[in-house]
Amino acid sequence: ETDFVKIKKEKSDVKIPDSKLDKRLQDLLTLICDVKSMEDTVREMKYDCVKAPLGKLTSEQIKAGYSALKIIDTCIEKGDFGRKLTDACSDFYTRIPHDFGMKTPPVIRDKETLKMKLQLLESLEDIEIAMKTLKAGDYSENPVDRHYHALKCEMKPMEKSSADFKMINEYLQNTHAATHNQYKMQIEDVFELEKENEAEQFIDHSNKMLLWHGSRLTNWVGILSKGLRIAPPEAPVTGYMFGKGVYFADMSSKSANYCFATRSKNVGLLLLCEVSLGTTNDLLAADYKADKLPAGKHSVRGLGAVAPDPTKNKILPDGTIVPLGKSKNTNVKNPSGYTLNYNEFIVYDTKQIKMKYLVKTKFNFK
Repeated sequence: ETDFVKIKKEKSDVKIPDSKLDKRLQDLLTLICDVKSMEDTVREMKYDCVKAPLGKLTSEQIKAGYSALKIIDTCIEKGDFGRKLTDACSDFYTRIPHDFGMKTPPVIRDKETLKMKLQLLESLEDIEIAMKTLKAGDYSENPVDRHYHALKCEMKPMEKSSADFKMINEYLQNTHAATHNQYKMQIEDVFELEKENEAEQFIDHSNKMLLWHGSRLTNWVGILSKGLRIAPPEAPVTGYMFGKGVYFADMSSKSANYCFATRSKNVGLLLLCEVSLGTTNDLLAADYKADKLPAGKHSVRGLGAVAPDPTKNKILPDGTIVPLGKSKNTNVKNPSGYTLNYNEFIVYDTKQIKMKYLVKTKFNFK
């Protein structure tokens, strides 16, 4: 029996009060608090929800999973495909049970598979937070309202006639990259966010930009309740192109690809954050140690060949830059190898991030 079935069944004799929330907000919460969809997502990643129910997940277990991946990563780096690797893999599968049907769990021998396992652990981390969050609060409230209050993040639906809505839509459409042509995006709703304590803790290094961040639906309870987070020390660094930090894009579809929307699950969520970049350390190629910033630098910018036209930047009253111009070639070229297609912006201190807008988007696949 999975958690979906087990989650505290509201006592049948208690009348559940109606929700006091705006219908748009109710729909959003129903979308992100759906335990069955969390189970489906990790099941697709071969996680075994029966052997290891999501409600029983612990952060220690996930950390142990990361530690095993760190050893696996070292083995792959050294080309050591012997006993040490098979032991680390079996340790990983013991901590993080998988269901491969009748097949033996495969040995993780390449970076691609390693990266997929990192994504699974990132989702499990957020789900572990979600399971705790969804149990919290006042049970005399409507469950949707209870979940909303547990997030400790104010979310206001935005009117579609407002100037901000139009600006966000323009930013979304103008920066949809030509290479990401499998789908078009259509905004269903935008929510203005105010996360508890975020404004007080914000470090303003100037050079603030409004940037995109995408993630799977299963991860949003974790993100909204705890903010965007950096991979833990236990995680291997090679899964992260510019080291362990929080990654943003100025091209909407670059972030939208991380929503992993499909034809059957075609609604995704994108976050727009005010990111205090300060002086950026501009890099042309992957550098796993990029989080060790040189003195006087506050963030990393991976330079891409295509970016929004900077002459069309919009500057908000508080000085934040919104790069909503149509994309154009930047003439950036990496002389010693692969050139990034698009810009990436990475901060290594979460106090440089303020969550501003949550954009609920429909993916129309071609």
